[in-house]
Amino acid sequence: MPKITVVVPTYNKADFVQETIQSIQKQTFDDWCLLVIDDASSDHTLSVVHKVIDPLRTRILSQPMNKGICHVLNLALEHIDTEYFVQVDGDDWIEPDTLQVLYDQMSAESGDTALVYANTCHWHVINGSLQFNRIAKQRLFLNRYDFAAYDRMVQPRFYRTNCVKAVGGWEIDDLTGGKLMEDRRILLRLLDHYSFAYVDRDLYHFRYHTNNLSHDRNASIYNKLRKYYTDLALERWGGDYVAHMTGPPHRWQSLRLEPVDRRKE
Repeated sequence: MPKITVVVPTYNKADFVQETIQSIQKQTFDDWCLLVIDDASSDHTLSVVHKVIDPLRTRILSQPMNKGICHVLNLALEHIDTEYFVQVDGDDWIEPDTLQVLYDQMSAESGDTALVYANTCHWHVINGSLQFNRIAKQRLFLNRYDFAAYDRMVQPRFYRTNCVKAVGGWEIDDLTGGKLMEDRRILLRLLDHYSFAYVDRDLYHFRYHTNNLSHDRNASIYNKLRKYYTDLALERWGGDYVAHMTGPPHRWQSLRLEPVDRRKE
């Protein structure tokens, strides 16, 4: 049995998914299998996938209708039987030694480490041209409150499978119907019970383009959702803090934690 499942969620990624899969096929760590989950694409994403995969180490599953990323990842989780898995979105790509670096780090951690992450290179598609933007250098979080107040999202997300299954996977009966902010929500829930580890390497390449949900036009929605889900986590963790958003509501806001004044209770 392979040691790592690489999960590639796709939805209308025909222009990008070949590069995603080829970056996985170039890994120096060879003990992996590929799981592609398509969320009812209306373009020729699946045709591209079938052309580039190795059928002996790849499984392709298709949703009959578009349901959203949390539904896709829960379907993937049902079919993962490896100790670890990593999510690589169908418009992104990874460095050739990504799986080796993440596997080595996770293997050195204790069993209560649910996630290993690294640094992310950001790219923008401008007038059809891919242009480098910046490297988002991450850091090790001091505790779960440190992550809750962290404004970036970490990538790549290399999970210990049994930890994700223990928290029940991704929520779908929520404000978004399982469509938005799947990354931060699952990490906040993992931090109810587990810890994270960090590798200071530039491993993941994130592509901004007109069709992905991380676009600035969605900032106000994400700001509201982030406060809501952070407050839920803070309540689970004892209710000592509340989340406060700062900055214009139509732009990406920052979040800070404010102590609850127990004297007023």
